[in-house]
Amino acid sequence: MKFTYNWLKQCVEFDWSPQELAEKLTFAGIEVENVVEIGGGALKEVVICQILSSEKHPNADKLSVCRVTDGQTERQIVCGAKNYKVGDKVPLALPGTTLPNGLTLKLAKLRGVESQGMMCSPEELGLPKGDVDGLLILPADTQVGIKLSEALGGADTLFDIEVTPNRSDWLSVIGIAREVAALTGKPLRLPEISIKEGTENTEKLTSVKVEAPELCPRYTARVIRGVKIGPSPGWLKRTLEKVGMRSINNVVDVTNYVMLECGQPLHAFDFNLLGENRIVVRRATSGERFVAIDDSQHELSSEMLVIADAKKAVALAGVMGGKESEINAGTTDVLLESAYFTPPNVRKTSKKLGLSSESSYRFERGADIDGVIWASNRATQLIQETAGGQIARGIIDALAKPVVKRKVRCRFSQVNRLLRIEVPAEAVKRIFVGLGMNVASSTTDGVEVEVPTFRVDLEREADLIEEVCRIYGVEKIPAKMQPATAAISEFDARWDRLTQVRQTLTALGFHEAQNQTLVSEGELKLQNPLNADQQALRSALVPGLLANLRTNVSRHLFDVKLFEIGRVFAADGKESLRLALAVTGRREPHSWETTVREAKLDYYDVKGALEVLGASGEIRQISPSQAKKLDLRDAVFVAELELAPLISKAERETTFRELPKFPAVVRDMALVVNEAVTHADVMAAIERNRNKFLEKVEIFDIFRGSSIPTGKKSMAYSLTFRAPDRTLTDAEVNQSHEQLKRWLQQALQCEIRES
Repeated sequence: MKFTYNWLKQCVEFDWSPQELAEKLTFAGIEVENVVEIGGGALKEVVICQILSSEKHPNADKLSVCRVTDGQTERQIVCGAKNYKVGDKVPLALPGTTLPNGLTLKLAKLRGVESQGMMCSPEELGLPKGDVDGLLILPADTQVGIKLSEALGGADTLFDIEVTPNRSDWLSVIGIAREVAALTGKPLRLPEISIKEGTENTEKLTSVKVEAPELCPRYTARVIRGVKIGPSPGWLKRTLEKVGMRSINNVVDVTNYVMLECGQPLHAFDFNLLGENRIVVRRATSGERFVAIDDSQHELSSEMLVIADAKKAVALAGVMGGKESEINAGTTDVLLESAYFTPPNVRKTSKKLGLSSESSYRFERGADIDGVIWASNRATQLIQETAGGQIARGIIDALAKPVVKRKVRCRFSQVNRLLRIEVPAEAVKRIFVGLGMNVASSTTDGVEVEVPTFRVDLEREADLIEEVCRIYGVEKIPAKMQPATAAISEFDARWDRLTQVRQTLTALGFHEAQNQTLVSEGELKLQNPLNADQQALRSALVPGLLANLRTNVSRHLFDVKLFEIGRVFAADGKESLRLALAVTGRREPHSWETTVREAKLDYYDVKGALEVLGASGEIRQISPSQAKKLDLRDAVFVAELELAPLISKAERETTFRELPKFPAVVRDMALVVNEAVTHADVMAAIERNRNKFLEKVEIFDIFRGSSIPTGKKSMAYSLTFRAPDRTLTDAEVNQSHEQLKRWLQQALQCEIRES
């Protein structure tokens, strides 16, 4: 949203500088993106000239040689723009002028022809470009020889603000002025409206029929006859150009000016181009064709709302007018529309057709249904002032139902509690009144305010307290250091338990999968699905994991162990958190032992994982036929269970052990044992007679070969010895090691091999 400093001051009195205004607005929650000075600096040096002639450059096809005058002196200017004609009045920068981009002009020759200055574009002058492609063409009544700053109405400042979607009232100069009025305590100054109506009655000239009141709750129409279409007066054209809007003609410019002024979009139709001179607000027929003002052609659907006459659609409601009924040089009679269209419908139509406009931008965010009449009267007055004509008596107001304003109560104690400061009750009431709210009732405890229709964002007490905070001053709320330790809640414990589940399964070799909650088929269907693949909520996790297995196998990853934690939904809408497991392929594909490497994952791998978690669930094997359909070559085992019982168990108590202070001593030992002896047998034997210094036992090799008798195998272990209170001596380690060897020889009937 763009507005100027001088325009804002017409609506509210304040003495802040432009920089101070930007700071005040920012602290009030209105983000000021850019502040640009207009009419100062170089614009005080640039003069207005008139183009007397234009000839083709003798040495360049894309350049022209113009003769211009500033009222006293004629000059020769070489120009590359194409948007001017002889007689136009444009800005002229003379040699010695420094432009906003830092360029200082000098006498120069361009392709052999001398240029005694430069005719300027808006961009070269630091002005908003808008729709201008080339030179800045000034109104025909602009005086030749004056400074550009004077022609633009004197020095001014352009503000560009970022408007959040919930604050449609900020899309207007009056809306910003209302904020300034609340901040300063000064009254809001609205323009006085005085309409001189003729004798003809509007209702006898036209009619309005709203066939879709759910999409158009309010539609108003006025008729102005005998207007004269022409250029806008200088003040109107300059105001629009300052904010980057191109001047079209007096009637259209008025509708744009009023839209920027109060935030209500309007549209002017050529009254005599409307079939039977009447308006029908209806849904478009499926396949109906429409040509917009920008010459784009569109095929409409029945979901879209159009403004039609007796025969055809003449405008897309809230989006854009039609080519066949637009104001043109021959227009004499105007039908002025001021209406309220529902935001969702305007948004859908604009998005589907790829059409956007200043009007749709405002309607999508919510216009003021109660301000429709004011905007119509304001525009009608300005059209009569700029284009003449007679205003038909009365206004047609098709209102579906009376406008009802919300009432919201605000407690003074709640204001102080949430803001953590004492805000006087009178200050709270003064802020509400300053923002345009009517205090319906007031007690010592609080107030009940009537929320104006232009504030679509105010629905509850907290919203009102936010307004108090903004206007009273965010900077008045003292900064407080937040606690260094976050509060502990049940959600933290729940998250920790889920993390334990994930860590445990990851340690067991599983990888976590995360699939979409929306699936193609399911018991709980969506009313408005995005597409065919996302039209239901999933009722189980296993199908998603099977699809993941298929994806992995298709990429030659045949050994896969997956788990997923996610929500599933029953047909009645109830949801639950579940855990699912799926395994296929080899158990230890990277093992050095051939027999182990060839072992396949089975039922007991899933069962073991669940036992480690302390959970139980139904484990099943996917049928071979189903596995074949999924292109899975090995057996597939899956399980799915409710997680609630698992995470509701008491959290394990975390214990910590001090890191060792003394070094360890490592010794290796190889046992030649019978083939039937397992690693578990060896560990059990060690535990039965464990040495007090033995800290850790790890197997690192199993060997069968020519040096080992048939029916036997060699099992090599790494033994770590450590004392908690001192550094062990070689004698102590040797004694412990020898004692362990003798015990194992006796317990396992084995031989000891040492290198």
